[in-house]
Amino acid sequence: MPSKNVTWFCEPDAKLRLTGSTEKRSDHVYVLFPISLVSLLTGFFHLLLQPLGVQVTFVSQMLAGIALGPSFLGHNEKVSKKIFTPKTQLVISVFESFGLIYITFVTSVRADLSIMTKSGRLGIVIGIGSYLLPLIVTSLSTVIVNQFDPLDGELGESVQMVTGLESTISFYGILEILTDMKLLNSELGRLALSSSLTNTLLNMTLGTVLVVLSDIQEAGIGSINLLNLMSFMLLVIFIVFIIRPVMVWMMRQTPEGKRLKNEHVIALNIMVVCSYFVSESMGLIGFWGPIILGVITPLIPPMGSLLTDKMEAFVWSVFLPCFLINSGKGVNLFSTTLTGFLIVEFLIWVATTVKLFAIIIPSLYYKMPFMDALSLGLLLNCRGIYDIQIFSRSNRRKMLSDESYGVMVMTAMLKSAIALPLLRVFYDTSRRYVAYKRRTIQHTRHDAELRILACIYEENNVATIINVLGASIFPQRPMELHVLNLEEYVGHSLPLVISHRLDKMPSSTKPTKIDNILNAFRQFEQQSSGPLSLQCFTATAPYDSMHEDICSMAFEKCTSLVIIPFQKTNSYVIKKITKKVLKMAPCSVGILFDRREFMNSRHIFTHRSAINVCVIFLGGPDDREALAYGARMTGDQNAMLTIIRFFAVNHATKDLIEEKNDLNLISGLRMSTMDSKNVRYIKHSVKEGSETFHVINSIGNDFELILTGRTHDYCSPVLSGLVEWSESQELGVVGDILASSDFKSNASVMVMQQQASVVEEMVIQSPGFVLK
Repeated sequence: MPSKNVTWFCEPDAKLRLTGSTEKRSDHVYVLFPISLVSLLTGFFHLLLQPLGVQVTFVSQMLAGIALGPSFLGHNEKVSKKIFTPKTQLVISVFESFGLIYITFVTSVRADLSIMTKSGRLGIVIGIGSYLLPLIVTSLSTVIVNQFDPLDGELGESVQMVTGLESTISFYGILEILTDMKLLNSELGRLALSSSLTNTLLNMTLGTVLVVLSDIQEAGIGSINLLNLMSFMLLVIFIVFIIRPVMVWMMRQTPEGKRLKNEHVIALNIMVVCSYFVSESMGLIGFWGPIILGVITPLIPPMGSLLTDKMEAFVWSVFLPCFLINSGKGVNLFSTTLTGFLIVEFLIWVATTVKLFAIIIPSLYYKMPFMDALSLGLLLNCRGIYDIQIFSRSNRRKMLSDESYGVMVMTAMLKSAIALPLLRVFYDTSRRYVAYKRRTIQHTRHDAELRILACIYEENNVATIINVLGASIFPQRPMELHVLNLEEYVGHSLPLVISHRLDKMPSSTKPTKIDNILNAFRQFEQQSSGPLSLQCFTATAPYDSMHEDICSMAFEKCTSLVIIPFQKTNSYVIKKITKKVLKMAPCSVGILFDRREFMNSRHIFTHRSAINVCVIFLGGPDDREALAYGARMTGDQNAMLTIIRFFAVNHATKDLIEEKNDLNLISGLRMSTMDSKNVRYIKHSVKEGSETFHVINSIGNDFELILTGRTHDYCSPVLSGLVEWSESQELGVVGDILASSDFKSNASVMVMQQQASVVEEMVIQSPGFVLK
């Protein structure tokens, strides 16, 4: 006999057909209408809350789902029956189930378990403390509440689940929030991921142990279902040793840079769905299948991009609204009692407060700034769609009452709506890279080790960068070089930085892009004329957060210069990365415009080939940085340095400090190179910008490399009339002239920006620099 809790929905065979129906309205309308309505309401609430500073996608989505539920539109039975017919509810429930399977799989692909070790002990300490302390304190609070007001009925059965759920931090939920706020590649984001992953794993482990112990206590040691344990092990073995090799084979069948074949995409979709049903049929929780499958999925393309392009678009546009509809239908504010509301709210805020202190105190102990610790506490107390999914599953299994579920969902929205705007105020991502000492070439001793981070987008960038670096290293001037290969990876949202071994030769007969890059720098290291320490990395991240990888590595390696290749034909996103690096870099930045002349293979690895360098000097910190870098190249007798300085006729400068710093640097250079024939100093007095342009354009092909600053005094007559014609903001006015097609020269150009992110005390006490 069927259970009383099962609802049977029967319909004539003719009405179940999707084609040939004689009804006035198509069956599709009944399903598409509520899905479209949720999507429209999500956009409406997002626009409505945006002026208030609540730019949280999760809040808008949940408000849309609740609006269709019994708390608002669904409270009217006629409207509810019109929108949610029995057939509509059936299809929406099926779509929701498929959506949860795919959401679990896609988010599991992003779960890089090694993130726990990348943030050190602090992430593990916070993850453990933020789970155990709220769990203990909230459980004690439940006992105290029960003494004053005995908890019975559904509420009494729910408080234990409320205590457990509010002590957890969902890794998937934090990942969703960090993606939405574009904080994945920040130090705060990495620590939050590490802490939340530790918390999630601890919760799963402790929960499993408690269930087993409970079964043993009730029915003895023989109650442990060894068949379930064996089924779980078989599932893991099958996915790891059978499914993963199939995925690797698919990747090998795909040419580099291409997408997976359609038949491979279909096969992967079948694997995802089948993993759920196989796990369910084995007596396990169905979601274990997609979780394990997602974790073992290769992170390198084309798998990552496949997941984003082929799965997520449909999941978030069709399946997610179905989940929001069913989640919103469970929230009924009209059935919430005052007593139940107060008790559940009390437990939630006790857990939230204890969790906040459990995060802040260890952070301060590990010397994290207070504002960063507070930001981390706010972030880890936020909730997301995945948290609601856990609440909803507990509610459907009768482990959480409808009343408790509604209060928890509304409070989760409130916490995110308050915490995330505060987080945007408290945490400034650029502040992470503010240095407390000068990291410039000008302020680096001439005989000290020069630390450089060279960024590479394409293989064509390698030759020119090597030639520029080769002109900067001599026996008496050591260099520490960090090479960062930049790769877009839209399918894997976690920050992924791979360190390469230069002593390991490529195993494949068909070398890849990174193999060619490593080989070039390996030869550069072997044939270097001076002491060189070399490290190579690959940073894989979305373009929106790629600048974080660059700035983070420059900060960690204490570099004095970041070199970024630039072409005027670069895409908008590449130029956007350059602008963000210029704004946030913790050291000086060199924008290298390559005309391919300097990348001529005859220069590469030749023993100290002659190089002619020109520095165009108008004045200011950026020009001083360009001159300091040019002066460093004069340590080699084969390097010829020409300094072209421009003066404005009958124009008195307003910034006497900057003028003094310019004179100190030039005077020091001329004194130290008085007896050298490798340095020439040329002065030009001009009345307006057209004369400056004429002098620069007359340089011709006398040089292989031209250095200049990015920013200047745009009120100076030297640049009058030229500012309006500047096209590339990244290069500045003079750099734009040198990189334009009108400039008759084959020389490559490096536009320098001196370290911008320095605390005010450093700027005020900036002394003039004299070369030694």
